[in-house]
Amino acid sequence: MALQNLEYWVLAQVGLEVVLVLLLVFFLIRIRSMSRILKNSQGERKEAAGNLERFSDQLARLDAKRLALEETLGLLSEKASGLQEQNFSCHGATDSFDPFPPRAKGSSLRQQVEDLHLQGFSTAEIAHRLGLHPTEVKMALELGRLKPK
Repeated sequence: MALQNLEYWVLAQVGLEVVLVLLLVFFLIRIRSMSRILKNSQGERKEAAGNLERFSDQLARLDAKRLALEETLGLLSEKASGLQEQNFSCHGATDSFDPFPPRAKGSSLRQQVEDLHLQGFSTAEIAHRLGLHPTEVKMALELGRLKPK
């Protein structure tokens, strides 16, 4: 009986050793896959470092361009102010530019509204140009649409 009992212990020990070997193989496979993942992440880190370097170079170039544009803008604004002063001194304060064209004397108010509308002006702009209320402009446009052809 003691011999059979000893055989069971040896079989149990062999079984446990097989389980231990299987666990070792499993963990070795896991460690190998983790090392591959780490190698890939190191490659990604190198790529990210390259991207960071490239982006910083682009940022430096854009900053230089921005500074050059600011300098150019400053020069152009100085030239524009000089030209504006020159224009003011040549023409004087009496000849101011009128952005609104004068009213045509012969055409009716409704015709003027329709002409400005055809030029693409909004009702508010037309009302401002002609000194009318926006509802009057809308009414004139509606009357123009309803008139028989």
